[in-house]
Amino acid sequence: MPLFDTVRALAPYLQSWLEYQRDLARVPGVQVAVRVNGELAASFALGVANEATGQPLTTQHLFRIASHSKTFTATAIFQLAERGRLRLDDEAGRWLPDLAGSAAAGLTVRALLGHQSGINRDGADSDYWQQLHEFPGRDALIELCRADAVFPQNQFFKYSNMGYSLLGLIIEAASGQTYEEYIAAHITGPLRLTDLGPELPHHREPELAAGHSGRLAGRDARRVLPSSDTRAMAAATGFYGTAEDVTAYLAAHALGRPELLTNASKRLMQRKESEITRPVKRWYGLGFIIEQIEDRTVVGHSGGFPGYITQSWLDPESGLAVSVLTNCLGGPATEWATNLIKLIDLAINAPEKNAPDARGADLDSYIGRFATDWGAFDIVNLGGRLVAMTPLGDPAWSVTELDVVNADTLMPAPEAGFGAVGEPYQFQRTANGEIEWVRQGGGRAWPIAAYRQRVGLEPLSSASG
Repeated sequence: MPLFDTVRALAPYLQSWLEYQRDLARVPGVQVAVRVNGELAASFALGVANEATGQPLTTQHLFRIASHSKTFTATAIFQLAERGRLRLDDEAGRWLPDLAGSAAAGLTVRALLGHQSGINRDGADSDYWQQLHEFPGRDALIELCRADAVFPQNQFFKYSNMGYSLLGLIIEAASGQTYEEYIAAHITGPLRLTDLGPELPHHREPELAAGHSGRLAGRDARRVLPSSDTRAMAAATGFYGTAEDVTAYLAAHALGRPELLTNASKRLMQRKESEITRPVKRWYGLGFIIEQIEDRTVVGHSGGFPGYITQSWLDPESGLAVSVLTNCLGGPATEWATNLIKLIDLAINAPEKNAPDARGADLDSYIGRFATDWGAFDIVNLGGRLVAMTPLGDPAWSVTELDVVNADTLMPAPEAGFGAVGEPYQFQRTANGEIEWVRQGGGRAWPIAAYRQRVGLEPLSSASG
């Protein structure tokens, strides 16, 4: 089955799988989009836009996508380089005379793009991240960037919002346009994306999903945080958008797409320039985080802003783009976006079956979410075959292939393990064929709604199972 068709067929389960985790993690809301070669294959929103009001989250709500901004800034720099307006080995002082006499004047565009400049991350006073004061304007930013470098240029990968903010000023100087004007004219405009931009216009504040604080203890309520303008730091962290528009933009960075850049520029942006080992091994190119997800090399970016954690990935070879936007600090957007790709790949890469399914078997008659006192598991039609899996964490860790023996029996693939490996799933059905319970390893599990009723728990919403 083609990748697009696989994702489209899997979309309802992607939503159910993620809703179970969102609810358990007490994340207010999450917005998700998946595209294949630019075509929207899945889009959904779960939870609420604002915990204080209970307003449901929609796919049209805007999010602050923060450091996704760096990919746009890098794209603009490469566009200007392709047009001969600047060079990657230009020094910042050529374009920003205000930096004269400081170490920052000698930083190259390329070093700034790859976070190899050694400049400080957020300036000497970065309490704007805690909304204790405003983000810096241009003059304050230049002054912050005139401070002594932390490391010599090209010694270490050192992530820097200051560095990318300088790139925004360089784009203005080289193009003769404001940063916002340049992005609209050369990136979001040509792609016809109206829900994506470098600084949230005040008149669009009502469309913004409210950002929420993190929690220091399990019983803590989340606070709704106010919105912030990023001012001179828009090129590093100011962007807003929807998951649908983010994936449409990322899709244009797939190889062979001509709208934004040549393939030569894309390959340079997406090449592994720096290796990072903390907290996990990954790489950075020139504007993109690069990660290996099983057999896929993906590029993209995360984003953290007061009230929001976000992550988007693109496989430039296949055109698969995934964006996960959460409206709270601590939202596991990177984990979810990565695991969505792993789940999609599980549906694509079906192993050889141990035995053919019983003739005429209706695979959908076995599927559902089942619960015991120990937790929940799913039986899923995953790309045309049945699997059992836990709707938490890396799906590859819990997936078990199932063969259909008859209308009431599924047999797991033989393997070594501590669970009830190799023992059949036996279904008890009502007179009309609905699943009453399923027994595996001697223990019964009930459809989750029936289990909750059985033990006196309140019903869940339909999206929660």
